[in-house]
Parts: sequence; C-alpha cells; structure tokens
Amino acid sequence: MALCLNHRFSLLFVRFVALTALLFFVLLPFGQLSGTERDEYRSDVLTFHGDKKISADSLSSDSFFITLDCKTTAPQTPPRYSFILRGIDPVERALLQDVQSDGKWDRFDLFRAAMIVEGVRDPELIRTYDARLDALVAKVLSGLRAKGENSPRILARTLFEAMHKEILTQPYSLDCTELSKVMKTGHFNCVSATVLFNCLAEKAGLNVCALEMPGHALSRIKFADGITMNLETTCPTYFDLQSEKDRERATLQRVAPITAPTNPRTAQNAGAPPEVVSDTELPSDLREISPVQLTATIYYNIGVDLHAKKRYPEAAAANIKALYLDKGNEQAWTNLLASINNWVLDLVADKENGRYDIAAILLDEGVKLDPTYSNFRSNQTFVFYYWIHTLAGKGNFDTAQKVFEHAEKRIPNDKDLQNLISAINDINQAKKKRESNN
Repeated sequence: MALCLNHRFSLLFVRFVALTALLFFVLLPFGQLSGTERDEYRSDVLTFHGDKKISADSLSSDSFFITLDCKTTAPQTPPRYSFILRGIDPVERALLQDVQSDGKWDRFDLFRAAMIVEGVRDPELIRTYDARLDALVAKVLSGLRAKGENSPRILARTLFEAMHKEILTQPYSLDCTELSKVMKTGHFNCVSATVLFNCLAEKAGLNVCALEMPGHALSRIKFADGITMNLETTCPTYFDLQSEKDRERATLQRVAPITAPTNPRTAQNAGAPPEVVSDTELPSDLREISPVQLTATIYYNIGVDLHAKKRYPEAAAANIKALYLDKGNEQAWTNLLASINNWVLDLVADKENGRYDIAAILLDEGVKLDPTYSNFRSNQTFVFYYWIHTLAGKGNFDTAQKVFEHAEKRIPNDKDLQNLISAINDINQAKKKRESNN
C-alpha cells in the first residue's frame, strides 16, 4: 500500500528590507481581502463546506456530500467537517451511496467496486475479467475434487499458486494498483494482489479478509478451526517458505523502511527491494479491514499518484473518498492534509501571480480540519507575510493594513507580521510626508 510524501517546507521569513527594495518589489494584483473572509472555498473538484448545513436537494447531479470527523483540539474546531465532491458520475455515486447505511456493499462486490474506483466504466469489460476469475476458481476446485482433496488449507495454497501462475505472471510493480492493468499486463502490487486473491478466495468459499499496515496490505485466511494465516500476496513462493521468520521477511521486503518524519514513506519506496528494507519486525496489531476499507486503499493510492503530479485538489478529493470508505485510514488523513498544504504552496509559488487570497482560505479550512498539523499554522504566517509585503510593494498600503488585521485574528501577536507592518507603516508615513512637502 503506497504512502504519499508529506512535503515539508521550511518557513523563510523576510525581515525588514530597505525602502528602495520594498518599493521596487512589483507583483500583479491579487484578489480582494473579502475573499479570505469567506467560510467556503469552491474548486472544480470540491468545495470546503465546513460545518454548515446543506440540503441534499441543493446539490448538483454530479456532486456528492461527504462529512469527516475533525481532530478537535481547539475550541474553534468543529467536531465534523463536510466537503462537496464534484465530477462524480452516476456509477461512482451509486458505489459511494451503497455503503452509507451500514458500511457494507449491498449492490457491489469487491472486484466490481475496485474496477469502478480505478475508473473502469465498461460493464462488459468488468464481466469479462470477472468471468476469468470464475474460470480460474472452477479449474482449481475441479482439480482438487479429482484428487479427492477438500482441505481449506490445500485450497488456499492451490488457489494462491494458480493466481500467480495464470494472472500475476509478471514481476511486482509499484504502479499496478489498478486491477484492469493487472489483468492486462500481469504486473501487480500489494493492493492489487490482495484484492485479487480475496476476490478469488471468496468465490472459492474461503473466509478471508485484508490486513493493513503503514506502507502495505496483505491477506488473512480464517479457517474453521480458529487458526488464521497471514498471506503475503506479492510473494509467489510464500507457501514454500518453511519458517515464520522467512515469511515475515517476505512481507518486510514489500514494506517501506522506517524513515525520519521529514521523509515519510512514499509510493516510490513502498515496494522497496530487500537491500533497503529495515530490520524492524512486523507490527503485532495488523489492522483487519473489510472489502469496503480495502477498496479505500485504491482511492488512497490514486491520491498518491495525483499528488505526485501536483494535481492537489484531485489528490485531496481522492483521500476524502478513501476516508469516507475507511475513517480509520490514518495515512489517507495525513495525505489529505499534505495535499491541502501543498495546494496552498503551489498557489503562491509564482509570486507574480500568487493567489494569496485563495491560499489564506484553504489554510483557514485546514486549521479547522486539524489544528495539530503544524504546517498550516506556519504557512499562515508565510502566506500573510508575503501577501502584505507584496501589496506594500505595489503601494497598496491601506489594503496591506487590512490584510494584517485579518491575519491578526488568525495568528495574533506574530512578531514577524508585526515587525513587517510596522516597517510598512513607517514607509507609508514617510511617503505621505514627502507628498505633503511637495
């Protein structure tokens, strides 16, 4: 299971600059201050709706309303926060609506849901691939019956090995989360291999679930005698491994190594080769997840890919969908915050065309979602500092003062902003004095 890089940017504060430097610092005009006072931000992909009430009748046909629990550590933080996702077609809408009441699929199964989440909309293609799985299960069951074998353990092994022999025919590949790609190419990763095995196992009558850990997913088979077996679905020879240590090592080879907080696990290292795997042990509390929660990891990986492409609004939306299907997915929560944070930084990266007004709105919403996420607070100072600085550089001293007053409500007594506005006011007074003398 891939994890998205949480980009951290050091805050570079610009102290007081000389009068000439400030006056020659020229940028294009920004949006009005009133934009930052809105409590909602809309993009083509999603609306940050907050804790406001909404009528389902008011939503457009391509929208879907999702509410998440917030990290409530501040009085101004709402217990729940809502988003309106846009661009939701009828098939995806039906998929999301199907879990609203009980968190389970009623009209979908794991295979069809996984295909829809990845974007497949051709029902005939889904049926064709599903029939291929049915045929493989029938072949395995027929062969075991001919040998007089009826052991669930033998069934599990035979089915697993048949999957690798007839479907997962190519090496492990980090970017093969999509089942359609797996069925076409034979390449796979931990998510797609786990989804595929669980689909086959359910068709064969085995009791199976998925397991989730940071950076990885695998399967668990539950036998009637109460014994469970964790199955590393990416290792074709897993059943040949004799010791528990060897099996654990096979899983660790597919788990991202533990890294420093400033360089967390990413999609690029989630399938790290053996030589870079840390010597840590597998966690003892692997989290069992349902088919719906396993499907959430596909949305999550889609978010990773979108984030890498700097498509931050879409990455945020993908992680919101992942959290809707699995509220316990901490990695999706972290990546949602990182997507919002990097979206902000992308908006102001080009200082000539920086959208400081929108960036300020997004940071306001980010703080409501999780006031413990330190990047939001530090970047509020960053955004307001440069917004004020550039307005003053254009000679818009009154607007700069208004932005400062707005910033004070969010980050009161910030010394960098106070020093900046003091310097700007001195410059403004000097300018007025010169004008009056002339």
